[in-house]
Amino acid sequence: MTPLARVPLFSARRSIAAGIFLVTFMVIAVTTGGYGVTWDEPPYFHASDLHVQWILDFGKNLARGNAGQSLQDDAVKTAWRWDPYHVPHPPFSRIISGLIKTLVYPGIDKFAAYRLGPALFFALLVTSVYFWTSDLFGVPTGVFAALTVAVTPNLFAFAHIAVTDMPLASMWFLTAYCFWRGLESWKWSAVLGLVWGLALATKFPAVLIPVPLILWAHLFYRTAYGNNVFALLFVSPLVMIASQPYLWHQPGLRILEFLYEGLSRGYRPETSFTVFFLGQLYHTNQLPWYYPFFIVGVTTPEIILALALLAVAGMGFFRERFPAVMLFFVNAVFTLLLGLMPGAVLHDGARQLLSAFPFLAALAGGGFFLIIRLLLGLAERLKALSTVKDVQSKIPAVVIVLFLFHATLDVYLCHPYQLSYYNRLVGGIRGAYARGLEMTYFGEAITPSLLRSLNENLPAQATLNASFASFLFEYYQREGRLRPDITITGKQSFDYYLLLNRQSVLSAPERALLRSAEPAMTIGPAGVPLVAVFRRAR
Repeated sequence: MTPLARVPLFSARRSIAAGIFLVTFMVIAVTTGGYGVTWDEPPYFHASDLHVQWILDFGKNLARGNAGQSLQDDAVKTAWRWDPYHVPHPPFSRIISGLIKTLVYPGIDKFAAYRLGPALFFALLVTSVYFWTSDLFGVPTGVFAALTVAVTPNLFAFAHIAVTDMPLASMWFLTAYCFWRGLESWKWSAVLGLVWGLALATKFPAVLIPVPLILWAHLFYRTAYGNNVFALLFVSPLVMIASQPYLWHQPGLRILEFLYEGLSRGYRPETSFTVFFLGQLYHTNQLPWYYPFFIVGVTTPEIILALALLAVAGMGFFRERFPAVMLFFVNAVFTLLLGLMPGAVLHDGARQLLSAFPFLAALAGGGFFLIIRLLLGLAERLKALSTVKDVQSKIPAVVIVLFLFHATLDVYLCHPYQLSYYNRLVGGIRGAYARGLEMTYFGEAITPSLLRSLNENLPAQATLNASFASFLFEYYQREGRLRPDITITGKQSFDYYLLLNRQSVLSAPERALLRSAEPAMTIGPAGVPLVAVFRRAR
């Protein structure tokens, strides 16, 4: 038994894919300047520069016959293991960000230059979803599923942030796609080995990607996945090591170190952060079992969630496509179940669950296909539509617009605060805030527009206390984004108090301040204060 026969890659289909990739990349590139620098990005930016500089120096030393200078363990650790607490993850995504930044800076803004890396991963993800779902259900469904990814708020937001979350989500989906294609082609199995190896060089959860793939294949294609397993066992580890110079010395010990750091994060106090959920503070091991399902459910646009559930409920109608739809479902559920495992970490809202969203989008494509098939069947029986030209293509086009209009509008209206998005199942952003759900956690709400307001409105020599976010303002000041005469302080003597409304770390006095005091300035979507600036009474 082999996968569903695929539509040949005609030039028109490749053109659509190229258009999807380019438009997606350009939209992210154009909008990336609206987001503030996030918690993790300053050290990631610096680490990207260190990686690229080492690569350039290694090339020069290799040309001079002096490669050993770059390969000394101290030189490798300086470039690839600079600050393991703040930059704990493997380097593949940072290499991509650093290389692109080297190519385009100073032609474009420095922060935007680094962020073209995740934009590239996002464009690859959207295009991969198009290819896979159009293989299965036809081009209209492929276009719909790709657009579904593009208007999923958390995916759209993380496409602008130079950390490991979007690259992992992209590599997870692409690994699953290559596994699917590898069932009938050893060449795709070879690509699978490369892709999963690079996923392993992106973030620790990639270690677990083969689990749902092999379990699924053993159920549906028991005799067809041998080449895939061979590639996963023998090609991917070589790719993982080759792409990480830190592993070139003592690879066995350092791979064990990588596994230990990933498995122990939930048990170490410095990496196990609190979670604000329904007005209460939790550690991951204290959260209700349904937390991962709830968070993904209320941060996914309602139409996408409904269509994904329709696909699951209508599994029996997919016939020969049933195994592929089940693969989407298994991966989505497996990602959510990871949050229930011992040692898992679930801080930062949907961030740790981001890899589930592309599979939900693919499932939504299946739901869309079922509805279109029903509508086209009705159209064939309606005499009034028998004279309409190209009705077979017009109906899918109209349904795409109707289904995705509201989700697209939501992404637009809450820009650049998509990480604060909640759907109407909890009353939208305002309802989520009233119900005690975390509204902002990553620092992206400290936007360039907020910095401009501070630069324009704070008096000369003003003193600003930004609480736990002070380090971000110190970084902005070093980068020339905040006026140099403004003093950033953590002391009691200050003129202004700026509070990032990250409820999981707010103190009792800060909560009281948000409830009772009138801020001089606030920003946030739908009237919800993600950042509030208070003037100290004299």
